Amino acid sequence: MMKKVLGNVLAVGMMIILLSGLCSAKTPATTVYAAELADGITIDDEYVIPDSIGWCTYYVLVATNNTGCDISISADFVAKDSSGNVIKKVNDYSDAVKKDQQFILYGQFNDKDIANAKSFEYTYTVNTTDKCAYSSVEVATKDEGEYVEVSATNYSEFDIQSVGVRSVFMKDGRAVAFDTVNIADAGITFHGGSTNSQVIGVTAGDYDNIILTYTSVSNHSITEDL
Repeated sequence: MMKKVLGNVLAVGMMIILLSGLCSAKTPATTVYAAELADGITIDDEYVIPDSIGWCTYYVLVATNNTGCDISISADFVAKDSSGNVIKKVNDYSDAVKKDQQFILYGQFNDKDIANAKSFEYTYTVNTTDKCAYSSVEVATKDEGEYVEVSATNYSEFDIQSVGVRSVFMKDGRAVAFDTVNIADAGITFHGGSTNSQVIGVTAGDYDNIILTYTSVSNHSITEDL
């Protein structure tokens, strides 16, 4: 599942939506270069989502890992004013995204810090990892009316890190809310054989669909999922 990488990482920059228009394994003898890894990230959707209380705004990327290997990825998000000056920078990352897995990265901006923002940009860096425990975890959801219960089960015999769940709530094809939780037993530890749950969407309001992704990280290097 893991392939060797030469070099370090590649940063990929992209200009994105103007605010004015928005409503609210190792494989023997195989080498993957940093540029090839970055090229293998497919951006499926991008959303600007204000929270429900007017405190922050999320810039959310929904992407797919088409690199052919398990990866770690880190993204810097910046807000810029009308002159192109950076007025705020934030970071998000995922330590283990499985090959072919869809995932979410986001920048969370305090609205006071981006009062004069006219656009956002992001860059990301990609590297291979051998700590992906994604296939050892099963995640299920249950709509409870005023919220959604998300349960996770660690089917391996090993402790892993907390399962990171991220979700975009949609209404008529438009993103109306974003939520994120971590599922674990104690701190960031999720025990082997354990099941636990969290709730999302308490303040999401009216929605008709959810985009939900999760990641799961091993505490030690592995060549296959636990």
